[in-house]
Amino acid sequence: MDWKDRQWWPVVTPIVGITYRSAIMYYLWVNYRQPFGATLCVVCLLIGEWLTRYWGFHWRSYNCDC
Repeated sequence: MDWKDRQWWPVVTPIVGITYRSAIMYYLWVNYRQPFGATLCVVCLLIGEWLTRYWGFHWRSYNCDC
């Protein structure tokens, strides 16, 4: 990763986070009238992140042919 890539994280992360949650919220509200779309989206993203960290660590730790 280049140092120039890091300068965009303070700008890109909030915009993408809000846009993604808003899209899920809109879809769930229009189709199902569920008011908790953004919360559901954030919870699913966190669960996915935790699973990725666990399985990534497990794969690197136990399956490494070093």
